[in-house]
Amino acid sequence: MAYTGLAHVVGAKYSESQNGIQYSDGFRYGSAVRIRIDPKYEDVSEYGDINSEDEEEMFAYASVTLETAEVTQAAEKVVFGHVTSENGSVSNEMDFSGYIGLGARVREKRNGKTHYVAVWLYKIRLTEDEQDIETRGNSLKYTTMQATGKAVPAYGGQWRRKEKFNTMQEADSWLEEMAGIGKEE
Repeated sequence: MAYTGLAHVVGAKYSESQNGIQYSDGFRYGSAVRIRIDPKYEDVSEYGDINSEDEEEMFAYASVTLETAEVTQAAEKVVFGHVTSENGSVSNEMDFSGYIGLGARVREKRNGKTHYVAVWLYKIRLTEDEQDIETRGNSLKYTTMQATGKAVPAYGGQWRRKEKFNTMQEADSWLEEMAGIGKEE
């Protein structure tokens, strides 16, 4: 199995209640470059039991690094809490990164057949990383926007979901449905 072709990064504001998880303010994040999801586990073996031979581990969180060619105004507002306008955004010391749901599509090639896998992280908080902007004489140097964060278990314990589709349109539609994009309110 090989994953290629990361695309269609979407997200939505996360909230939970007694009824479960809700997403609102769905948005498209920006053109995807790379996403790294690195699950971390903690040892939950019985402490001090010298007779225990089995180590037990439990999901704690996943470190996530998202690299995109740009960040949309909607993403800046929902993800980072910036004030946005049609032409830009303002970052303030009091801006707060809240929890969001985040998804992306990748192409999977297995046994000569192509599928599209939609990956959804139920509850994640991202913060902006440094930006490196420079001039390089007569040649162009492209830079990307990077955000890092932690995906944690959501209400009910889920932290990630993967769904396989035959077409990229089906995968994109599923992701947009998860984020509530295009849903009438």
